[in-house]
Amino acid sequence: MRILSGALIIVMLSLAATATFANGVSRIVSAQEYFLRSELTMERYFSRELAVRSGDSSDLRGDIYEYSTRSPFKAFIFSLAVTGAGQYYTGSKIKAGSFLAVDVLLWSGYLIYHSKGASKERDYKAYADQHYIASDYFWWWDQLTQAQQDSFSHRIYQDAEGSPIKSHEYYENIGKYDQFQVGWDDVGLNHPPPEQFYSAHRDAYLAMRKKSNDYFSNATTLAMVSIANHIVSAFDAAIGARRFNKGAKQYSMQFETRNINGQLAPFLVLAAKF
Repeated sequence: MRILSGALIIVMLSLAATATFANGVSRIVSAQEYFLRSELTMERYFSRELAVRSGDSSDLRGDIYEYSTRSPFKAFIFSLAVTGAGQYYTGSKIKAGSFLAVDVLLWSGYLIYHSKGASKERDYKAYADQHYIASDYFWWWDQLTQAQQDSFSHRIYQDAEGSPIKSHEYYENIGKYDQFQVGWDDVGLNHPPPEQFYSAHRDAYLAMRKKSNDYFSNATTLAMVSIANHIVSAFDAAIGARRFNKGAKQYSMQFETRNINGQLAPFLVLAAKF
């Protein structure tokens, strides 16, 4: 709020001026009287900065200087969208660069790990396609009674042509559960479930799949940290905006005029917000 908004420094009215007339007699006149008698009009004096409103006694103003504030809400939104943007808005360029650099590193790491995870995923799927014989598993499954089939908790499904539907569930099941072990080409139908038999191919497949999942997990972690970085940056920017507004005095200086009895009177107004 304006603390000094009511304090008017009357520049021209408070000063005395000396006017010399044709008869050589000088006398002291007020600044207001001087201006009223002068050929200079207020419009010329202020270079058209002041508008004259006939019969209007409201303030006629032209700003000379005004201290601008920073919006905490804008700072918050800026940094939430682009990390560090809110800090740049509030003038903290070092913080802005730091937050942005961290975010760039996090997303670079995300892209690297995600790319590695996708590469390993292609590798383990290709390995499974080479060493897992789904037709052997389906043949074994068809020999079971309905009661035996119901004792197993998972399935792999076939399309209309009898080929396995190679979904995410398919690639998870063939490695994770013992009931699917007969499909691995180094186990075969001679060792049907529920007994578990060692398969080097199955172990190699599980290791490749775990490596892919680890890469994807690391990528997800970095993405979550980046989101947290955005949130921290947003709150920090909002706090920074409040400190910016609170830590400095806010000044304004304006020329004001009033239309008094059809004549303009100039005022200089200083205001400060704390």
